[in-house]
Amino acid sequence: MAVHALRLRPLNEKPIRSDGRYVLYWMTTARRLRDNFALQRAVDHAEELGLPLLIFEALRCDYPWASMRLHRFVIQGMLDNRQYADQHGVCYFSYVEPTCGHARGLLNSLADQASIIVTDDFPCFFLPKMTAAAAAIVDVRMESVDSNGLLPLDAADRAFPSAYAFRRFLQKSLPHFLHDFPEEHPLSRPFPKSDCLPTSVARQWELTAGNSAEAVVKNLRSLPIDHSVSAAPFDGGSRAALGRLKDFLQTGLPRYGVDRSHPDNDPSSGLSPYLHFGHIAAHRVFAEIAAL
Repeated sequence: MAVHALRLRPLNEKPIRSDGRYVLYWMTTARRLRDNFALQRAVDHAEELGLPLLIFEALRCDYPWASMRLHRFVIQGMLDNRQYADQHGVCYFSYVEPTCGHARGLLNSLADQASIIVTDDFPCFFLPKMTAAAAAIVDVRMESVDSNGLLPLDAADRAFPSAYAFRRFLQKSLPHFLHDFPEEHPLSRPFPKSDCLPTSVARQWELTAGNSAEAVVKNLRSLPIDHSVSAAPFDGGSRAALGRLKDFLQTGLPRYGVDRSHPDNDPSSGLSPYLHFGHIAAHRVFAEIAAL
């Protein structure tokens, strides 16, 4: 099924490169390889163009509030994504910036051999400016895809003066989109698959065992981030997110109506950080609850 038009947004009007070597999915916020409209769109392009897919997930060290807690959580998601991509024979390139500015030029180098770039559409933080700046620089078509929630961001055609007004709009509009779900496993489709990462990129950005996501997560103290904020007592990543959802469905949800207001009980899902960093889709949470 094609991604709904309301979830698609062109970031530039540049052409699709006819001699490109791959379709590039620049993963920035929907940091998962299932239930992801942007990934689904990238696979659509790969099938149509007969090209392999290169998934690029990066982590800067100079974003606001960069800390051991946030870095470890995101990198654990990278490890899950690496394993999942390997299982499906898809080229996945994770990059953790070792020093501020080290990643400068990396996206452009990947774009030089891409036929088209697909990225995540996210309305907050520094992401809109970052993707707009990238789209202006690269010489190939770039589009963003909204995988944020059940309701497409562009479905709301106006600003709402109150939460009540928005709820009325949501209750009327949301049912139209409750059957518009992302593919659960788009990487299972039979599009061309190969290790398409340019060797020049691997060489210039030191893609070695020493700075792989696996190595970096063990050596976080070497990074120029805030080390006064310790790592969370639980793991990040899609596997941990799905495990947390399963626990909630079995133990939290059955008593949620009774215990949610009790100060000594905690029936909450605990999914907030996983939703925030895109390790699980709101669609997956809704689907599992609706299936009960």
